[in-house]
Amino acid sequence: MADILPKPSGWKILIKKKKPNEKSKGGIYLPDQAKEAESYMDICAQVVSIGPLAWCDRETGERWKCERWAKPGDWVIVPKFTQFKLEIEEEEYRFINDDEIIAIVPDPTVIKVYS
Repeated sequence: MADILPKPSGWKILIKKKKPNEKSKGGIYLPDQAKEAESYMDICAQVVSIGPLAWCDRETGERWKCERWAKPGDWVIVPKFTQFKLEIEEEEYRFINDDEIIAIVPDPTVIKVYS
């Protein structure tokens, strides 16, 4: 699958959107309305790949010194209206700028976002 995904250029980051939960914590299947409402909120997504200039100075190309930038595999929270969206094999991916990551999330299953 990774070989068919587009590679981000510059300071872009490719993320994969977290799918809405199918079941409640108690094991009850959620209705489509609940899943749809969750999918329109701000998103929690997994970093897939990072462009070569992510977290670099825009003029010099020098990488900023920081120990904890998001890396592939990390779960992050990003705003919902700032991404370029695409779908590949029924999965939703988005390109974002490196400065659009709001937070790194250790466990995406506990995140609930209210709009």
